[in-house]
Amino acid sequence: MSSVSDFLSSELTAFFGSLNPRVSSVLVGVSGGADSVALIHLLHLYKERLGISRLAIAHVNHSLRGAESDGDEEFVRETAACLQIEFFNTRLSPSTNIESGIEDWARGERYSFFHHIKLTQKIDRVATAHTANDQAETLIMRIMRGAGVRGMRGVLPVRGDGVIRPLLSVERHHLEEWLKTRGLSYRVDSSNSNQKFRRNWVRSEIIPKMVERNRDAVANIASSAASAGRVWEIVMEKVNIWISSHVIRGDEFSFYIIKSGLLDEGIASEAIVTLFDEYEITVSKLHVRRVISAKALFNGEHLLPDGWGFYPSRDRILFMRRDKRQQNS
Repeated sequence: MSSVSDFLSSELTAFFGSLNPRVSSVLVGVSGGADSVALIHLLHLYKERLGISRLAIAHVNHSLRGAESDGDEEFVRETAACLQIEFFNTRLSPSTNIESGIEDWARGERYSFFHHIKLTQKIDRVATAHTANDQAETLIMRIMRGAGVRGMRGVLPVRGDGVIRPLLSVERHHLEEWLKTRGLSYRVDSSNSNQKFRRNWVRSEIIPKMVERNRDAVANIASSAASAGRVWEIVMEKVNIWISSHVIRGDEFSFYIIKSGLLDEGIASEAIVTLFDEYEITVSKLHVRRVISAKALFNGEHLLPDGWGFYPSRDRILFMRRDKRQQNS
């Protein structure tokens, strides 16, 4: 590859060429950081080659860093004006009582806004600037938590809700190099140095030590997600059969698992993870093991994250939001 520009052009061409149906309009989530700034400039530069006729920027000011957040918003607005493309933004007012945590809240609000603009403006896809580094960080965190095959797919390059990640095969340093060669500036989020956030700790402490031992560590870890994705395609069919045979659905706050299905612990574990994701229950290996072990229990309340609990009986286990169970008791 003669240059980083050729490499990035090739990666984007391959990615957009693989999409079916083809994409003609893209809304790019731009925070102002290096990754998203590189993505919008790259898509603007190569839009004809990629078959993109309409580009737009979406920016969310989370109002978490005061003047710095406002500076990010102004920078992204100026970037849109410079490129002469549409700009959509929203400003949030975070509550001091965010139950899910700042990161989860911010992510949820961000994607909600992106999808709103995609729908109202009739745009084909939402593009985010996740890189191979983000993928590697995600897999490390999920390994620490205890993910199954489904979780080890990591960040998906193409989601069913119209979100795409065109740079997922690209390491961050390539984007920073490309921005430097073109004299393009970007914003640096001061909260990225705050190691109370697990991702920042993985990014600043764990990944560099791995790269010291193996310079291809990021690419190798990220590629494991693609391998897990291929394995999941095989496992998913069995998981779906298991769920259809051993799960009784109630409303959005409850479901039953028939205990006989827990004898096949391998598929049952993957199915429980799938169900937890569907019902937005935070998944950990510890809780999956507790559910599997509950096949030998016949009573009691057992706590799960996010306000859920499970309640074993003779031949089945009820899963229910605890506040809903209290209302019904």
